Amino acid sequence: MCPKSSLAVILASSLMLANAGSQAFALSDEYETPPEQTPAAILEGVEAGAGYQVEAPVRSDGFMRLYDISTSTGTEHLSGDGLVKLRIRELQVLHVLEGLETQKTFLDGLTEAAKEPADFVESTVSDPIGTAKSTVSGVGRLFSRIGKGVEEAVTGQGGSATDLARTITGQARARRELALKLGVDPYTTYPPLSAKLDQAATVSTAGSLSVSAIMALIPGGVVTNALSGADNMRTLIVDSTRNELEQRSVAVLRDLRISDDVIFELSRNANYTPTERVTLAYQLQALSSLEGLQLLAAKAAEAQTRDEAYFQLRRIVLTRYYNEKVASLGSIRMVAGFPVALRRDGAAALVLPLDMVAWTEATASAFVHLNEGLKALPFPPDGADFLITGDITPMAAERIASLGWQITADMPMPEGPVF
Repeated sequence: MCPKSSLAVILASSLMLANAGSQAFALSDEYETPPEQTPAAILEGVEAGAGYQVEAPVRSDGFMRLYDISTSTGTEHLSGDGLVKLRIRELQVLHVLEGLETQKTFLDGLTEAAKEPADFVESTVSDPIGTAKSTVSGVGRLFSRIGKGVEEAVTGQGGSATDLARTITGQARARRELALKLGVDPYTTYPPLSAKLDQAATVSTAGSLSVSAIMALIPGGVVTNALSGADNMRTLIVDSTRNELEQRSVAVLRDLRISDDVIFELSRNANYTPTERVTLAYQLQALSSLEGLQLLAAKAAEAQTRDEAYFQLRRIVLTRYYNEKVASLGSIRMVAGFPVALRRDGAAALVLPLDMVAWTEATASAFVHLNEGLKALPFPPDGADFLITGDITPMAAERIASLGWQITADMPMPEGPVF
């Protein structure tokens, strides 16, 4: 069986339990199986590369695409176009860093670093996969909750002796700088890449080979601006320790008057990296004029899986983009247990990083309950915009349009660090 995204289950089950006699089932007398696709049709040239292969077919749970990626360490199961593109970038950078070990200059640096008394590179876990194959995405489980009803803020203060050593020697900063130059998160959750970043950073410090010198050994075309157009954010991430970065995220959220409970839950949610938390905080800051911003932050803090967390981060990025480029938003309201944006002109806007929307029973339940929830608001919107980053089947488009919603598919993600 194909992996089902954990998000799809969340979204589906809550809706089906919410109101078995509602309009949801009047529109759901016929369902479809989400279509299968080839990796090449989706990923357009990066479906295979050195050390990895995205397996065919790519399936969907009605919300998110479900991927199997084969690597030298086994097969990893991921849900969501964004997470897959993120992993592919990490695999590409991993291959580049592995290639440094064929360079005499880098090997000389490794030899020099080995003479240092401190061991700055910790071992990583041997199993980077770590998750059993499932049948639904975290995003799917998120949507299945629709309709069901409605320590410290910064952890790890002080850090380990190894963390302290890395800070003192400059290895931690070198790792952050190198990672951003290569277009990956300095706090990547992918253990093989994390180990290679540590190795390169050790050569940069104990081995006396600067980050610029290491970058000069890397073939052209690999270097990318991971934070395109965001030099201030790049500087913040490179120049801040992990603790300082976490503290900055908390400070921004407190300035937005996000509740301490939500800030605490977000700060301890291991499904986000420190880079993603600070990115999320500043994206919310750009939406500070919206009433009900707390609802978006709270939903992000509740993320129960890695794919659900990345979905929430991408959703907030898209909401900011929509507000700045498409239509001005006025508020966020909870509708059937899900935060929905309301435009200043009176319409609703559901802007979501969904990959492949198909008319399954779970999808039907989710969207009909959302539609009923909008109608139940004190001042119901006079229309609804439904924008997604991926595809939608003809049946799903017909059913959702019958609710009076305007549909836009294939909306691109804004350029930046979030895929």
